[in-house]
Amino acid sequence: MRILLISPMSKGFSDPTPGWLRIPQLSLSILAAMVPPEDEVVTAEEEFERLPTDEDWDLVGITSMTATAPRAYELASLFRRNGAKVVLGGIHPSVLPNEAVEFANSVVIGEAEGVWEEVLDDARKNRLKQFYYNSQPDIASSPLPKRKRRHFAFGFPPYVMPIMFSRGCPNDCEFCCVHTVYGRRQRFIPIENILADIKRNGARRLMFLDDNIGGNRSYATQLFKSLIPLKVKWLGQATIRFILDKELFNLAVRSGLKGLFVGVESIERESLGKMKKSLDSIELYEKAIRRCRAASVAFHASLIFGLDEQTPNVFEKTLDFLLRNSVPSISANILTPYPGTRLFKRLLMEKRILHTNWSYYNHTTVSFQPKNMEPEELAEKYIKFRKDFCSYSSIIRRAYAQLRVTPLVFLGTNIAYRKTTKLLEDHFTNYFRWLRNQKRMPSFQVSEILK
Repeated sequence: MRILLISPMSKGFSDPTPGWLRIPQLSLSILAAMVPPEDEVVTAEEEFERLPTDEDWDLVGITSMTATAPRAYELASLFRRNGAKVVLGGIHPSVLPNEAVEFANSVVIGEAEGVWEEVLDDARKNRLKQFYYNSQPDIASSPLPKRKRRHFAFGFPPYVMPIMFSRGCPNDCEFCCVHTVYGRRQRFIPIENILADIKRNGARRLMFLDDNIGGNRSYATQLFKSLIPLKVKWLGQATIRFILDKELFNLAVRSGLKGLFVGVESIERESLGKMKKSLDSIELYEKAIRRCRAASVAFHASLIFGLDEQTPNVFEKTLDFLLRNSVPSISANILTPYPGTRLFKRLLMEKRILHTNWSYYNHTTVSFQPKNMEPEELAEKYIKFRKDFCSYSSIIRRAYAQLRVTPLVFLGTNIAYRKTTKLLEDHFTNYFRWLRNQKRMPSFQVSEILK
């Protein structure tokens, strides 16, 4: 069979972040590795390359998040018209399989391990089922990903290899569906497999995609010790608790840690107190930032605006916190009620969901009615916050603290953030014009979401 595996782009706001700053997906590489050698398999990420829509394919697999679901459905319909069998998978089809199957022959719910081989066999024999599901498969026996490296002129920027060491999350955040799709029990890939993957690809720079690299202290300790001889540099996602664990953090630094994506979420105590994975002490956040800076580790803060406890003055307070602590870079997100989360169900029951155009469920667009602001006010203050954070005066004020960390990356990310913010301003103008013409009620079967 000729098999095409696709990761589509969003049809909503188009993020102008340069391609070299984005980390390619890993799911396509994992699926490609499970395809038998007698079959031809091609992977394509629409963010980086043209999709081969004009070629003949026997089977097309499309992985989708919520924001990319409309584009995934569009592509699925196109390939089916051209005679290919289409299988949809990923987070969004997993939480809304009945919606997804309207556009495809089959839907893989949850993880592909344990069912992908069956999908391929059924496609070969022309007997595809509507749904395939294998709850929390054993990922320890998964083959090494079949990677397709992107090449840049003169070798810059250098290749950063995305890597995963676990699935599942013990946390129960209202706004997240990771534990719903992957379970709360954390399952691990053997460390020897991770090392073999790194050595096989000759990677010197890594990006761990796991939500919390220090979630299991024992496993993290073994992993960091194993990385030391490889002399790699790596980035990852972690909590404040990981940074405050001095012994584990120092071991991570010795193993090559250079940057952390940290879920700060909110700097207000009331909001922090309602997030079980967060700390309720701003002083501890400041301590963690200082510890990262002293170790030459970039601290990238992820923030959420639009929480029920927040009032309009949260933006000014947050900006003051970021400037006072010279935080080098941020991901400023607007709370997004993704389907499959407890947040979506609650806001749906409270009649606060504005629409279900999934293209706008993208971390940066107001898709619900905030509690203490109007949607337009939240958007306006969000844009102003972004402008203030990436203003030239802000960049200069924060720059000195970055001299011993990653000054060039600091400058590049902040300039890119300025460009993104300008485009977001235009995006909001068009979005609210569209929203005013919509009926503010769900366009799908509520029973599927609430069951």
